[in-house]
Amino acid sequence: MKVNYHATSSINDSFKDQITEKMEKLDELNLRFSAADVYFKLKDGAELTSDKEFEIKICVAGQVLFSKSHSDTFEKAIPLAFSKIRKQIIKYKESMEPKRGERV
Repeated sequence: MKVNYHATSSINDSFKDQITEKMEKLDELNLRFSAADVYFKLKDGAELTSDKEFEIKICVAGQVLFSKSHSDTFEKAIPLAFSKIRKQIIKYKESMEPKRGERV
């Protein structure tokens, strides 16, 4: 799977490794997606405690699955966003399965 990184500054290799590991776990769900976009953003404002924002966007069969998380560090925000997108993928897969009694 190809991961497209979007950030205003350079991305640390440890973040890339963490994202690669999380994406491999998502691949285990057998949902066929070829690419994902991840976004590293900083919020404005000195008073904000959770000024780091991490977003994931995955396109599957005409659908866009999107997750966003905020935290004081990207190390905390990345797993939160992946947890959210994993739930969305599971829900999406369940919605694609035929219901009991339905003809296929």
